[in-house]
Amino acid sequence: MDPTRSMLLALAKRAEETRLDWQAGRAAVRARGETPQRSEAFAHHIQANLCLLTAITAAALPADFRIYDVTLSTDPVAAAQQLRDIAHPYDRHGAIEAAHEAARQAYKAALAEPITTQEQQYVDILATLTPARRDKIVDAAEQRASHPKL
Repeated sequence: MDPTRSMLLALAKRAEETRLDWQAGRAAVRARGETPQRSEAFAHHIQANLCLLTAITAAALPADFRIYDVTLSTDPVAAAQQLRDIAHPYDRHGAIEAAHEAARQAYKAALAEPITTQEQQYVDILATLTPARRDKIVDAAEQRASHPKL
């Protein structure tokens, strides 16, 4: 693949990844019962899209320019969307967590043991913390569980 095609595809993939990161962050905020706000992830999403649009405009693509057998539109916005659609199957994230929520709930209902009294005390303590502090503790617990020797 020539450098222009690979560059545009890489930028499209990055734009799609930033969109998914932003949406996953919004989903996590909504799951905590908070109102989503614009965050750094939103700024990265906008910047990635602007970089992609600028690259498409600067490349002055010919009318028959193709990537993976898809002829890109000469309109930069339409071409950017086409590139994001092409890049999506190669995305590292996969579907956002909502698509797997039913399976997660079924697993939890069928296989998870009931919460013990000590665990319920931990739940009560975590419930009194601010969401940011609670997230930090959960992240630390997940990190320790994935690397038990740390």
